Amino acid sequence: MNDDKQLENLLRTIDDRPGEDARERALTAALRAFDEVQLEKKSGAASQGSAAPGRPTPEPHSFGRTIMQMLTANTTTQRWLYSGMASAAVLVLGVFIALQLPQNGTRLTPSEPLAEHYDPAAGAGALPAGGRDNVAALRPAPSPLPTAVEMDSALSHDGAAAEKLADSAVLSGLASHAVSGIDPLPRVQQEGRDRFDATVANPVKRVSAEPVSTFSIDVDTASYSFVRRQLNSGVLPQKAAVRLEEMVNYFPYDYPLPTDRSQPFSTHVTVLDSPWKAGNKLVHIGIQGYDVQGAQPRSNLVFLLDVSGSMNSPDKLPLVKQSMALLLERLRPDDSVAIVVYAGAAGTVLEPTPVKDRQKILSALERLQAGGSTAGAAGIQLAYRLAESSFIEEGVNRIILATDGDFNVGIDNPEELTGFVERKRDSGVFLSVLGFGQGNYHDSLMQALAQNGNGVAAYIDTFGEAQKVLVEEATSALFPIATDVKIQVEFNPATVSEYRLLGYETRMLAEEDFNNDAVDAGDIGAGHSVTAIYEITPVGSDSGVYSDSRYQESAGTSGGGDEYGYLKLRYKLPGEDSSRLISQPIGTDVTTTALLLREARFATAVAGFAQLLTGGKYLVDWDYRDALELASANRGDDRFGYRAEFIQLVRRAEVADAM
Repeated sequence: MNDDKQLENLLRTIDDRPGEDARERALTAALRAFDEVQLEKKSGAASQGSAAPGRPTPEPHSFGRTIMQMLTANTTTQRWLYSGMASAAVLVLGVFIALQLPQNGTRLTPSEPLAEHYDPAAGAGALPAGGRDNVAALRPAPSPLPTAVEMDSALSHDGAAAEKLADSAVLSGLASHAVSGIDPLPRVQQEGRDRFDATVANPVKRVSAEPVSTFSIDVDTASYSFVRRQLNSGVLPQKAAVRLEEMVNYFPYDYPLPTDRSQPFSTHVTVLDSPWKAGNKLVHIGIQGYDVQGAQPRSNLVFLLDVSGSMNSPDKLPLVKQSMALLLERLRPDDSVAIVVYAGAAGTVLEPTPVKDRQKILSALERLQAGGSTAGAAGIQLAYRLAESSFIEEGVNRIILATDGDFNVGIDNPEELTGFVERKRDSGVFLSVLGFGQGNYHDSLMQALAQNGNGVAAYIDTFGEAQKVLVEEATSALFPIATDVKIQVEFNPATVSEYRLLGYETRMLAEEDFNNDAVDAGDIGAGHSVTAIYEITPVGSDSGVYSDSRYQESAGTSGGGDEYGYLKLRYKLPGEDSSRLISQPIGTDVTTTALLLREARFATAVAGFAQLLTGGKYLVDWDYRDALELASANRGDDRFGYRAEFIQLVRRAEVADAM
């Protein structure tokens, strides 16, 4: 009681106390605006990073809401106590914002597009008017952030003024910070907002009903990197993020290299016992691409970089800059690099420039700052125009898109975007996609763009991953040696009763697509390896999932009794329209080397681990410890330590799964 009286006496000595009516009006308006924003988020409003149509996630605890609740406390004593605390918080926050914002007060507002031609020498945010589309230049935002004194004064005397200042703070502080590259208010990273298309694992099929399996190869690795990031954070990844073929193909395998570029890859088949189901076998298909080291063609590259506000995070735009700088190290002096950025609209930061002018390219990268919305479609269109204007005949012409998420300005329909990219690939300009960050990543769109753009999709979560993708595997990422590569396996009903393809659910093709050269498929880069695994049930084994049919006749003895099946591959050489064919039988008694057997077993450990992360529907009494043991026993030389890292990830997954 004495404490309350002392507090009231103290407060009576303070001049200029807020009026109750004004305060109530201001706080009511602020709370209403806050609730409306939350309602828009939950209703799937079109904004960058929206999780719709994914599963809903709980909203994070809001610091702003907490302050509002403090200021609307039930008792007079609590209200005055909390208002004093809130005033202090506003003052500290105002000082923090003032220190972080640029001194010249220039900010990029989302309603004002980037100029198409951007002069990096003028500094971030100083984009001149003009350009091919005569896009308007930037102008400074009209309203600076309100000071702490202005906020406190308005809150004390005039509710309408407080509402106006609150609107100014939201618009200026949250939507207009492209130049500073720093969020004026801290953001809570929302887990689970990354969007992945759920797929159903390939089912077990009867050879008697469907003996032929056809699919397109896939060399993407984005899934593995994203899964690694989640596991390193101590949580299991969402199941839709796990694509088995990308997990397996993340690793280089020691398959023998082809010696003739006219047949750009070699194929190697290994048959081994299934470790997770006694009686079944695994047919392991390894493809190794020709290495063009020492004979690299010239490159015409366009870096298409997302500089929207959501890229304002250490693992996003700063990592993008570092990654692009790494790639420069692998290019020839006479190669060409251009830079296009997009936020509210698209702009050319750097016209095509020889790599020998490396410092000029690095300076243009260094000046980039994050701010604005995400006009990704406009960026893609501009990047293609720039790449086509500098097209190199008999060279590599490629756009490298680096982004954290989806596009919410311009063309935002995935089918329209992928259709545009698909038409453009006929010009000889290909598109690869590098994903960064989390909480906003639209994986399915990135995958579709890369697949239709004849490029690769990778996810870069660390500087080490950038080193792997853009330095150690640069030739495979940039230089295609075979396009539209398809695999078809016909299983022999005399020796195989059931089969299932592990992974490649998004790459399945109809049987008739195999011989149709108009059907697009995956590409193989220089030195790249590709792995595919089938699990089969031999005839006579009781390990199948189907019961014997009462009326269907037995398979008989059609085909050779010494063959499990027949493997066929179709591919095109770059620039050619007609495909070529490679074929070989899959014997029941395949002779293999100890090296190939070791590589097949490690790939099997990765495939089993991927299945465990998605539920392990087809695994029988096989767990993380088994995956760990199999991978450890077949780690091999492991030059870059990728396999040792995988072993640690298995351990982390086991711990996370037990929690």
